[in-house]
Amino acid sequence: MSSISRFLVAVFDALDSPSARIRLERAVVVAAAVGFLVHLAVIGVARALPDVPQTLFEGLDKSPLHAVYTPFSVILFYEVVLLVFALTASHTGEIAMQYQIVSLIVVRRVFKDIGSFSELENWLAEPEAVKAVLLDMGGALLMFMIVTVFTFLRHRMPKTPSHRDLQGFIRLKKGVALLLLVVLLVLAAINLGSWLGVIKGLPEAPTNVDFFFFPRFFEFMIFTDVFLLIVSLAYYERYEYVFRNAGFVISTVLLRVSLSTPKPYDLLLALIAMLYGVAVLGVFACFSAMPKPSEKSPGA
Repeated sequence: MSSISRFLVAVFDALDSPSARIRLERAVVVAAAVGFLVHLAVIGVARALPDVPQTLFEGLDKSPLHAVYTPFSVILFYEVVLLVFALTASHTGEIAMQYQIVSLIVVRRVFKDIGSFSELENWLAEPEAVKAVLLDMGGALLMFMIVTVFTFLRHRMPKTPSHRDLQGFIRLKKGVALLLLVVLLVLAAINLGSWLGVIKGLPEAPTNVDFFFFPRFFEFMIFTDVFLLIVSLAYYERYEYVFRNAGFVISTVLLRVSLSTPKPYDLLLALIAMLYGVAVLGVFACFSAMPKPSEKSPGA
């Protein structure tokens, strides 16, 4: 097992090196830009050549604003990759990345909502579409505010040194993160292949590219967080850490449920999940700042 562990750690460190990060960032920028231009070009051809057999453009949204979907999808995938790498650095950082991903999903959906208008000049004549746009805009802004508060709290918390060697726990998290990265790539390939029609007959083929592979991936995140919570008991047995990590698992579960909940309840549930995470982190910070019995002066 030690040789396997060392191999997984070595592979993870190579993928998470500064040079690998720079190459990944460049690839994301190129993929997002190329995808955006190609999507725009396909929409332009579909609109300029109405005589072309429409089976070639089956399921294609012909609003140019829908082209924003492609680069946002690439960016979201990159954010999920960063989430996997964040597993080894900080639990609160991982949760913050989860919140950021869900907020970006909602932001991306705004462009789909706007693109659903039959005529932008007469957008007030479509009250349902206007309602969807305003709901997503408001929900995205509230999520941005919550992520800001959560990030502020996690950076303001004092670091509590552990009295145990955490190297074994860090090596374990790197191995788990590498396996989760493999799961991410497999899910992305399956869902993308199904969406493009390359893969047929999947029992759960994605019918809405707005969600893509996120619901399935968040399910894996739930089990990953539970597993790491159990293992962390050997390193952080204190009550506040157990409660904080368990509260974060609850928040992740609610986020997963929100991804398959119809509007507008999906936004409400996601906001509740994020607010719960902020509340848990805030109480954890207060509890950690309290003097412990061993720290109190005699007679206190």
